Amino acid sequence: FYCVDEVEHLCPWCIADGSAAEKFAGSFQDDASIEGVEFEYDEEDEFAGIKNTYPDEMLKELVERTPGYHGWQQEFWLAHCGDFCAFIGYVGWNDIKDRLDEFANLEEDCENFGIRNSDLAKCLQKGG
Repeated sequence: FYCVDEVEHLCPWCIADGSAAEKFAGSFQDDASIEGVEFEYDEEDEFAGIKNTYPDEMLKELVERTPGYHGWQQEFWLAHCGDFCAFIGYVGWNDIKDRLDEFANLEEDCENFGIRNSDLAKCLQKGG
C-alpha cells in the first residue's frame, strides 16, 4: 500500500470499497507499473499526466481496491484482452521442475497464437 502514512493494518472491507485508499490518499498499485498505462512528459521532460487506455473506473478498481503482490523485482500488473489479469499465486521451481517438457516450445507456441510472454498471466476474461 503506497501512502505517506505508516499504515500497519487495513480492513478488508475498507480495501474492497475503496475507503482505505481514500482515507490515507494511497494506492495499492504503482500507476507506472500497469500494462497499458503510461506516463506522459512535455517537451522539457516534465511529467504531464497519465495516458490510460482503460476506463477510469476500471483503473480505479485496480489501483484503489485491489491489493498488490510482492515480487523480487518491481511488480508489474499485466493485462490482456482489455482487462487486468488476476494474480493467481507464486510459482517456484518445485512447481514446474517435473513439467519442463510442457515449456519446451512455449515461446514458439505462444507466438503462433499472437501471444507475447508477458500475456501468459491468467486473464479474468476470455477463458484465460
